[in-house]
Amino acid sequence: MPDIFYDEEKYTDERRLNVFASNFEDLILKYEVKKLDSVDLVFIPVLQGNHFYVLCFHLKTGKIKLIDNSAAEQEFKERYKGLPDTLRRVLVLYLKKALKPTPAIEELGTSVIERKEMDWRTENNDVDCVVFTMRHMETYKEEKTPWVTGFVKENEVNNRQNSQLHLLRHIYLIKIILSEHNVHHEQVIKKANTFDKRPDKEKYMKDLEKIIPDRLSAFIGKG
Repeated sequence: MPDIFYDEEKYTDERRLNVFASNFEDLILKYEVKKLDSVDLVFIPVLQGNHFYVLCFHLKTGKIKLIDNSAAEQEFKERYKGLPDTLRRVLVLYLKKALKPTPAIEELGTSVIERKEMDWRTENNDVDCVVFTMRHMETYKEEKTPWVTGFVKENEVNNRQNSQLHLLRHIYLIKIILSEHNVHHEQVIKKANTFDKRPDKEKYMKDLEKIIPDRLSAFIGKG
């Protein structure tokens, strides 16, 4: 999300619309969405401060869900600072120009943004919001079917939720690295093949839990 969406007073919605339309249409083209009017759900992941959540817009019903793994007890306006409403206004402007008018699009402009209740919300985890957000986008199918993320409650015995998040981090990392949309794809594969031929690779594999944090700290320190 460009900075233009975060400053409510400095920019107009028309200026935001120009940025939004360009980004949105790039994604439609990249993922070969041929007809926007055939789309049911539009997910917009949001980074606000250092926290990720996702807004889900139901283009067929006009409903809007805000899906946030945090169980922090704050008033909606205090927590989200009006950003969901800004995004909603700009999306509605875009849809009115891109599609024929429908009752659902009109309703999107006025419907209450509902913060979705979830059993697996977290009170003590402030580092895995992006993993939750990716899983929420991957599995949410609106209200017609039971929503199955696989997550257990945060306080369930044996920290099972932590194990689930650990596994998802690995799955998503692999998908990102191997994706054809990753511009570093070929370089990563080449390095992986080179590493696989090393006679001492078993030693490094045993020490990964130490090596990765060390290399990450060194990389961040250079920045």
